[in-house]
Amino acid sequence: MTRANKFSLRLLASFGALLFMVVYILVIGKSILAPLVFGALFAFMLKPLCSRFERWIKWRSLAIILAMASAIIPITIVIYFFSSQFMKVVADMPSIKEKLNNGITMVYSATRNMLGFSRAETDQFFTEQLPSMISSSSFFGNGVSTSASFITGFLLTFIYIFLFLLYRSAFKNFILMQSHQTKRESTHSLLENIQKVIQGYLQGLVMVIFILGILNSVGLCVIGIKHPFFWGFLAATLAIIPYIGTFIGGLLPILYAIGTSNEAWQPLAVLILFVVVQTLEGNLITPKVVGSSVSINPLAALIALLVGAEIWGIAGMILSLPSIAILNEMLKQSDAWRPVSLLISDEIGINEHLFNQKWNKERFRLSNFFKSTR
Repeated sequence: MTRANKFSLRLLASFGALLFMVVYILVIGKSILAPLVFGALFAFMLKPLCSRFERWIKWRSLAIILAMASAIIPITIVIYFFSSQFMKVVADMPSIKEKLNNGITMVYSATRNMLGFSRAETDQFFTEQLPSMISSSSFFGNGVSTSASFITGFLLTFIYIFLFLLYRSAFKNFILMQSHQTKRESTHSLLENIQKVIQGYLQGLVMVIFILGILNSVGLCVIGIKHPFFWGFLAATLAIIPYIGTFIGGLLPILYAIGTSNEAWQPLAVLILFVVVQTLEGNLITPKVVGSSVSINPLAALIALLVGAEIWGIAGMILSLPSIAILNEMLKQSDAWRPVSLLISDEIGINEHLFNQKWNKERFRLSNFFKSTR
């Protein structure tokens, strides 16, 4: 083995060890780092509003408090609405539990042969596992047990938002200081692009949730499902978790319709409603509202989702898309990393020729980063 190959192997091993250490720190530091990341994201989103308040108010701290209050008031109203509706749904759970069991059993039995499950497996699932899964005490017990940590993280997030906004100029200057004088302009451009990505994603996400909530709620109201606005906006809110949230958001009102409806057509109508709405969301609403702020292809988004879920659970799933979008912006800044940027971009299909025509050179190959520069 040549000296250059040995050096490459040592460098690759060092990179692997560093990656393992970073993942390990992310896992054990979740309770500290997750609120910190959320605080940074929302600080980026509130920065323009905070700057506007600072034009009229001399004290930055007061301007930050007013900007945060402008965001907290709507959030408080939404939380109050969901809490009041949630209590009504919980009150219905004991009365619909048996009907829900019977309804799901009937639906599953009708498709059992098509799915390839045996009768013994079906009986075991519905007699042993399903009742415990939908029991109100077990369903909501885990949420109650983790409520203290959630509240702590929620409060920490707001504290971080305030501090990030208060010291944002110092943080920006510190980051610019890390780059060479000749690269300050590109670093400044990167920070602006990251801010645009975060603002575009979060603002677009709020609009998508509102549109989906209205469509879902109106549809459920027409079908005749109880608490339509609760289920409609709950499904819309869960959509912030890519793919999985959409599935859960549609499944919950369908199960509720099975447990509360006296008409067999209503659960089917709810299923059709969510299929239609999610088709519109994926092909029309999100691309038009969110636009190019998160230009990530589905494969990269799915991998980021699974990695985020494995490291930080639900918080990681929510942060997966903006995180990989920020990573994509950082990769674009380096000419050598542009092929990797295209690999995770949604333009990979229309620009696939660039790999052979423009970037088929030694300096663009990943192996080049593990070779000695001597």
